[in-house]
Amino acid sequence: MSLVTILAAFGGGVFGALIGGTTAFIFTGFLGLAGAATAVASGSTLILDSVAFGPFFGPHVAFVGGVAAAAYAGKISKKRLENAEFLDNPVNAETVLGDHQEKEKIFAEDDRHVDGADATVPLFKTTEPMVLIVGGIFGVLGLLVEYLYDTILGIPIDTPALTVATFAIITRYGFGTSGLTGLFPSNEKRFPFSGKMMLFNMIWGFALAGVVGYSALALGVDNIGFSVSAISLIFLYFGLKFPVSHHVSMVAGHAAIALGSPWLAAIFGLFAVLTGEYVERLVNTHVDTHVDMPGITIAFWSFIILGIIAPLM
Repeated sequence: MSLVTILAAFGGGVFGALIGGTTAFIFTGFLGLAGAATAVASGSTLILDSVAFGPFFGPHVAFVGGVAAAAYAGKISKKRLENAEFLDNPVNAETVLGDHQEKEKIFAEDDRHVDGADATVPLFKTTEPMVLIVGGIFGVLGLLVEYLYDTILGIPIDTPALTVATFAIITRYGFGTSGLTGLFPSNEKRFPFSGKMMLFNMIWGFALAGVVGYSALALGVDNIGFSVSAISLIFLYFGLKFPVSHHVSMVAGHAAIALGSPWLAAIFGLFAVLTGEYVERLVNTHVDTHVDMPGITIAFWSFIILGIIAPLM
């Protein structure tokens, strides 16, 4: 690994913070599709390796940087509220403000407050140099840790996902106060899942994973569905109730390529969607930093597929 690569990772982390971790991840999807097309047409994985999943838009760099920077910005916001430092310029971070008695006043006066758990917010609005520096530092750390997991240790797992999960937990304890499993109200069930809701999720998880498995095998590219799912997150910005699905499509892609069966891909996609529902409620609800449900789900099931089942087949 060169100093130039580390410089690029710092830039990727800063850019992820500047535009928001989720926005950076959507770019990962676009570049992932372009890289997949190039790989199929020419056999070159340069775009996939160096851009989409490298130090520019790799989730272990840009998304990790964006999430950490948002958590840090959220921590600053809380301190401002505690000190009643009302700046002069609308707020959109209701979860940070909670029931604060001056909430409406702050909403009207300061647009620089940030919900530390919001991975979509572009942190450009904070105008805080340290927010960008935190993003850059975590981008570099993400690059180094993913290199450790993949190249040095050779763990049979989706190493970018494992890196995202690792730094989500580090960020929670470093910048958050809600603990790993959040601060649930006493009158709210942690897992309020109905049979109908779970059946609905199982159907779309199985179906999506099946078509992703088919496509991955046809093209020989395990992240084709993942890239489509990443791009689809753009619809969240229009205020639509839209599914987060990249944990399902990536697990399905791993299963399809490693196990050679779209049926197994569909089954593992079903497992992934169920796992994701529980992980989301366990570590990313009523919290003040973002712990990535898809990252944890992909890491877990990719290890089951790549590290346990595939070697036996």
